[in-house]
Amino acid sequence: MTSKASGRVLYLNPMDYGTNPGVDAIAHGLHHRLETSGLELRVVFNDFSRADWRERAASTIDAAIAAKFRAVVIYVLDPMEPAAAVARARKAGLQVFSFERPRFPVDGSLVYPNFNQGTYMAEHLADRLRTGAAVAVVGGPKIIDDDELVAGIVNGVDRSGLNRVNDPTEDKYRNESDLRPGGRVTALRILADFPQLDGMVPFNDETMLGTLDALDETGRESIKVVSRNGTPKAVQAVREGRSEGTWDINAPGIGGALGDVIVRHLASSAVDGEDLALGPIGQMIDASNVARWKAWSERIPFAPLAEGLGDD
Repeated sequence: MTSKASGRVLYLNPMDYGTNPGVDAIAHGLHHRLETSGLELRVVFNDFSRADWRERAASTIDAAIAAKFRAVVIYVLDPMEPAAAVARARKAGLQVFSFERPRFPVDGSLVYPNFNQGTYMAEHLADRLRTGAAVAVVGGPKIIDDDELVAGIVNGVDRSGLNRVNDPTEDKYRNESDLRPGGRVTALRILADFPQLDGMVPFNDETMLGTLDALDETGRESIKVVSRNGTPKAVQAVREGRSEGTWDINAPGIGGALGDVIVRHLASSAVDGEDLALGPIGQMIDASNVARWKAWSERIPFAPLAEGLGDD
């Protein structure tokens, strides 16, 4: 039997809608799970690229307190923020949930298997390269899940007999924007620094697409790439033979998994203490199974997201 709850839940989405397909799909998965249990989800887009995202998060949470929301969902970027606003919300009786676990108290968190996925990505690429092949890793923004993913990629590359030529934690080798154009710029920098490369591991699909742009510009299309997320354009790159694979994280399933935690808390007073759930491990989409891949929007309905706090 499906648990039922009622009331409004606020989600602080970390990127503007349409910017990153995976982030969008996570929001839709959360929305679908809550809606089927009688909860109304409202979404405020608080893009982490804005310099004032911390202040915006705090003021939005305070507005949710005033509007008597039942719960707030945050996506943890800085493990120490927005601690004060979350504490105010919980003191006021709201429950707070998070994608990734912060360093301050919340009622429940969805934790990603980032390190494992990164390791498996690197191993997948290693199976398609010779021992000792030169490989570069393209890092991402300095946020929890991306840093964990990159640490896993580094682990996989280093223990698989490949020659990792760069340190993806250096700023010059990070795509801080998390977007395709930034991936292109970072990849061009790496290609200039390392003229002999056999493979590249862009940390996510958007960065991989930018990397393909850079490979086209420099005539180095023979370099093999692998990435993570399982977005439609990355899957298409697999179909076209331009990518060795994209790790499908099942983004709607991630949103749904945290939705399960939220419903469990809001539908029952028996749940007490911090509730941790592990996100889906996903799978590699490559030439062997790409024909069977099912788009995220076909796995659940992508109903429109209700933006803003709405009426009090």
